Amino acid sequence: MYLKRKIDAFLENWKSQDARKPLIIRGARQIGKTAAIRNFAAKNYKNVIEINFVESPIFKTITADGYTPKSIIAAISRIENSFAFVPGETLLFFDEIQEHPDITTSLKFFCQDGRYDVICSGSLLGLHYRQISSNSVGYREDVEMHSLDFGEFLAAKGYDDAIEGEILSHLTDSTPFSAAEMAVFPRLFLDFCITGGMPEVVRTYIENGTLIDALVDIKLVSQAEQYKVD
Repeated sequence: MYLKRKIDAFLENWKSQDARKPLIIRGARQIGKTAAIRNFAAKNYKNVIEINFVESPIFKTITADGYTPKSIIAAISRIENSFAFVPGETLLFFDEIQEHPDITTSLKFFCQDGRYDVICSGSLLGLHYRQISSNSVGYREDVEMHSLDFGEFLAAKGYDDAIEGEILSHLTDSTPFSAAEMAVFPRLFLDFCITGGMPEVVRTYIENGTLIDALVDIKLVSQAEQYKVD
């Protein structure tokens, strides 16, 4: 079950630009960056080359011979020869770039080359800001992603996009909520606060219709983060 995110529209708009630059999506752990990119990639590309520098550290060697698309693609192909690099139909997705910030140096050359789309993703925790921020300046686009907001939470519950605007208008215009709205939305907002907007927790809550299993997920995520090294 994929939870609709606001970054979905951002990615579609990025893809529609003829002169799009390589993209870096930053954000905390467990907020759904990888899921959103995979969902977007599956809909828009025939070939997706996903490289996770945590799961497959061998790929940290792909910049050893240079930063041009030619040298990097050659290095990737030597490690995994099943990947297909088709110009105009291929997305290179570099995940967990905080483990190999050197890859961002290549973004300038991928931008100049223009044959392949590139998206990088990294966590705020442990991200090498100074090195990454100074690499390929002017040849890339950066966006920060967050956990689900209340509007995204309502979308996961099946409400249409207009409901978020309606709630906001009550707050900005100081107009009272109806009795039906007061019977529903405060409870939903409390549930949203309890889940913390974390996709896996919200997904469990949606699928099971209860906070019990979701609270177990919160505990597991918290424990996992305690032992994760950035």
